Amino acid sequence: MTREENYNDENDFVREKRRIARKRRRNRILAFYMMSLLLIVAIAFSAMLAYEKKQLKDELIRITAERDGLINDMNSNYITNEEASKLVADAVIEAENKKSDEGRQKLKDEILAMFEQGDGVLTVLENVYAEKIVVPDSSGYYFFDVDETLSKHGLDFEKFEYPVVNEETGESEGELQYIDDGFTVKKGIDVSKFQGKIDWAKVKKDGIEFALIRAGYRGYETGKIVEDETFEDNIKACNEVGMDAGVYFFTEAKSVAEGREEADFVIDLLEEYEATIQLPIVIDVEQSANPNKSRTKNLTPQERTDIVIAFCERVKEAGYEPMIYGNLKSHMRMTDIYKLEEYPKWFAYYRTPLRYPYKFDIWQYTATGSVNGVKGDCDINLMFVKED
Repeated sequence: MTREENYNDENDFVREKRRIARKRRRNRILAFYMMSLLLIVAIAFSAMLAYEKKQLKDELIRITAERDGLINDMNSNYITNEEASKLVADAVIEAENKKSDEGRQKLKDEILAMFEQGDGVLTVLENVYAEKIVVPDSSGYYFFDVDETLSKHGLDFEKFEYPVVNEETGESEGELQYIDDGFTVKKGIDVSKFQGKIDWAKVKKDGIEFALIRAGYRGYETGKIVEDETFEDNIKACNEVGMDAGVYFFTEAKSVAEGREEADFVIDLLEEYEATIQLPIVIDVEQSANPNKSRTKNLTPQERTDIVIAFCERVKEAGYEPMIYGNLKSHMRMTDIYKLEEYPKWFAYYRTPLRYPYKFDIWQYTATGSVNGVKGDCDINLMFVKED
């Protein structure tokens, strides 16, 4: 083979090698693009599935909310503490500077007067938004419209006689009374271990007609059910002096089963001590002393409502009357007021006038009352029995 022929063969070999290399590069590039395309399609498909899943979840939440009667959009009726304080502060500044028109000026003058007499932001908001139910929370205030479909308490605020403050001592004289021929009104107390040893004869002689006695509670961290250490003495002594009695249990139930368990605990306790009660067995629905550590802090209003219903229905099955204790937050934020309307209510509200329209049977109007036979402060209640 000549040198020229050898040279041509080498060129052919190099060209073929380069052609194969180019083909391999094209195949690798094509494979890369195909893999990228498949990845993009997979990502798009996953995003589409996630979007559809979110839509389905949102739709489920909406349908569930409508079904459960949770019709209020809380966030649209909410202001923070800072916003509330600024709202009121701005009104005061305008009132002081006399920069408003006559109608607005009158309102701002009233706000300024309320602050001058020592009223706080809540009182101001209740007066400014008198047509709303204002519910204070740890971080702000919620505003609710009054629902005319719910039963009302029917009390006439003009028929309340309030204690008079002695200007010299600054102490209240007299007692809160309600004078209305349409109601029989009874005065009562509620007690627990925190009142210590009670002289029930003196309590009755002081005009107290009924008592609601704590039977026990569930630990907000441990979940353990504990009998109130003074329950036995209190229920027996109350029975002996012939005073009407009811009992209550502070709930920290996380489930319907635990709600029934709490009711059974109280029912068994009454049988164990052969106690007689003329008033209801009450489930106490409140935020715990340390809400951040509470085992029930993540319960939804619907979950808590189901627990309360389970407790009440178990009480009814045992032949007793159930009742629900709570405050504004309990009834308006923590539970579904619509689903609990049929059960009697014991309502805690320590301000006057009473700015809550819905039906209740007992009003716990102070936690700092004074009663003979009880050492220190005592919760005092009025029971309203409507005359037929």
